[in-house]
This record gives sequence, structure tokens and C-alpha cells, in this order.
Amino acid sequence: MAGAPLFDLRQLEAYAAVISTGSVTGAARVIGKSQPVVTRLVQDLEAELGFALFARHGRRITPTQNGSLFYREVERLLADASRTRQRAADLAHRQIASIELAATATMAASIVPHALKTLRAQGYSPKEIILRNQTSEEVIQSVAARQADVGIASLPLDHPGLEVQWIAEASCVCVLHEDDPLAAQSVIDLAALAGRQLITLLNPYRILGRISAALADIDVDAVIRTNSSTTALNMVSAGLGVAILEPVSPVGQHFAHTVVRPLSVSIPYYWGIITPIGLPESPIVQPLVEALIAASDMGMPGFRVRDPRDTESIQKNIFNFSEDTL
Repeated sequence: MAGAPLFDLRQLEAYAAVISTGSVTGAARVIGKSQPVVTRLVQDLEAELGFALFARHGRRITPTQNGSLFYREVERLLADASRTRQRAADLAHRQIASIELAATATMAASIVPHALKTLRAQGYSPKEIILRNQTSEEVIQSVAARQADVGIASLPLDHPGLEVQWIAEASCVCVLHEDDPLAAQSVIDLAALAGRQLITLLNPYRILGRISAALADIDVDAVIRTNSSTTALNMVSAGLGVAILEPVSPVGQHFAHTVVRPLSVSIPYYWGIITPIGLPESPIVQPLVEALIAASDMGMPGFRVRDPRDTESIQKNIFNFSEDTL
């Protein structure tokens, strides 16, 4: 049986440009083609796919449901094509390869900038650095799919396509408004949070479960949950409550009118650095990994490096918490 035909990148680029700009006119301007050429490329792609990508309403066009779903796949494919072109250019000109890094928003805002500064100070000057902010789950998928050279995210990091380069552990912290009476204490006892409005994180399969287990016997007044540590820190800065968070964002960033205090009990937070398995490394990958490792030691409470060979046992412990949640 004959395989499916390969997509014409010109068609995909024209289609993506129409989606991005909202019109054939805008797409033609962006990709440097005439309007009739863009129209033909999109129509040829629709004929090949067997479904309409756009609904036409006079001079206006809008993506169909299939068109919107297909765009997600096209984005990834075009990103891979761009990355391949850049790699080829690097090889042709014998330059230090470009590098693509996938990181959670927490890591991207704190650890990554310091690591990139170190990398530059060491004389590594890649022509292009791409940093994608993603959820931990997306970081894992990007690195496993070889769409990123290096990833940094919270555990678990369980995927057969990954090589775990390094793992660290630190303790969660309490973040308070500077005017909060508890800010005068050097260590925060969890019992002191009874009756308070608590700000914490989403995702029960990562950090929330361990926070919830630690607070199981504490009767808090109300809870605000967010999937962004930065948002939680801004909420504390605005006086909306007390936050219990992973330690990377509070220690690595500075938010007005907030103070960071260790907790009386340890709520462990784990994160690691990953690369695709079985790939020849770019010359810049290992220096970047080492720079990320160096930037991770920011004086967080309970910070320690764990052996990557213990990844499986660490990940088993991650899920060893009560099923009760806040």
C-alpha cells in the first residue's frame, strides 16, 4: 500500500499565514507571495486533505473546526522544519549550533536567565536561542519528540524518550505580605495558617497533592488555586492571602511587598533537567546543562542534588500522599 503523500511546506506555510493574519491579503504580505498564489496553495492543500480548512463568507474567511485542529499539527511541523533549516545552516557555516530549550514558566523566569548569562560569559554564543514556556507535561513531550534540545521541569519526568541529566530537591516555602503579622517569624508553623485565605497551585499530580497532604489537618478559610507561581506571588503582593509554593519562583524572583519564609515541615519539591535519549549532542548542550545546574542553587531551603539513578524511587514517593485535597 502506498504511503500518504508528504505535505508541501509551501502549502502549510501559506495556510498557517492565513490563520495567523486572518486574511489571504495579510498572509500574502507576510510570506511575500501574491494573493492568487496564496489562495491556490491553500486550495491545493484542502484538495489533498479532503476537507475544508476555511469557511468562506464573501471576502471574509474563518477556520473550520477541522481547520483549527489541523493548525495545531501544522505549527509543530513548521517549527520542526525551521529548526532543521537552522541546524543545516549551522553545519554549513561551522557555527555553534542554535539551541532550543523547553522550560516551565517557573524555571524560565528564574533559573534559565541566570544560566544563559553564564553560558554567554563562558564564550558560547549560539546564533539563535529559542525558549518555550510550557507546562511540565509539555516540556516532557517536547524533549521526547526531539523538538527541544534541553528541558527543565518538575518531576515526574517519566518517559522512555528522555534521559534525566540531573535532579534537585528543595522545600516548599510560605510567601506572605510584608505587613502580615506572621512575616515577623523566621519559620512559619502550618498551624498558624488556620483561618487564613491560602493561595496555592493547581495540578494534583505534581506539587498540589503534597501541599494538600501537609495541610490536611489545617482548617483554612478559603483557597485560591492558580497554575502560575508568578500569579500567586502577585496575589500575595496585592494582599489577597498567604501562599505555599514551590521554592524556585519565590527565591529566584523578587516581588514587591512580599517576604519568603521556610516552613516548619518539609514539603519536598523536585525538578530536573532532561535531554532526548539516543541523540548526538550539539556542542552547546552539555555547557547549557551545566549552566542550568549552577543556576539552580539559589539558597532555597532544603536544597540538595539527587542522583538521577534514583529517579524511579523519587517518582514513586511523589505520589505517596493523602488523596484528600484542599
